[in-house]
Amino acid sequence: MATIIVENGTVVAGANSYVSEAGLTAYATNRGVTLTTALDVLIIKAMDYIESRSFIGDKHTEAQPLQWPRDEVYIDRYYIERETIPKELKNGVYTAALAIDAALDPLRIVERATKREKVDVIEVEYMDSAASETIVRTISAALYKIIRPGGHGGTAFRVVRV
Repeated sequence: MATIIVENGTVVAGANSYVSEAGLTAYATNRGVTLTTALDVLIIKAMDYIESRSFIGDKHTEAQPLQWPRDEVYIDRYYIERETIPKELKNGVYTAALAIDAALDPLRIVERATKREKVDVIEVEYMDSAASETIVRTISAALYKIIRPGGHGGTAFRVVRV
């Protein structure tokens, strides 16, 4: 059993999450979801995904254990204080945890897409334009405002009209 140590924006030593187990339980309950996996496991796996993302702003210190707290962060054109862990980030962890509990781990191994499969009289063929994996849009929606454009290290820049 992992001990969840929550980052609160002050660069907590040994922090491994932005959310608590109680917070995850409340988030799931409010959405009518009953979790079946140990909460600490869900949070750690969700954090593995969240920490792989490229966020807006800059890490506050090189030595901090997690990507947040961050400096120079603006959400909806409003400056977010460094000591703030944005609700968008927490919701991203929650939605990733719910997806993982539903067997939709965003870091799972994606198998080769099936074009056609036939067993006796049962046949399955996917559309050519079908996604090669299940897409969990709730995670992307939760993180939308705090993810750096271009995704995982892509080249992107901000354009401002004056």
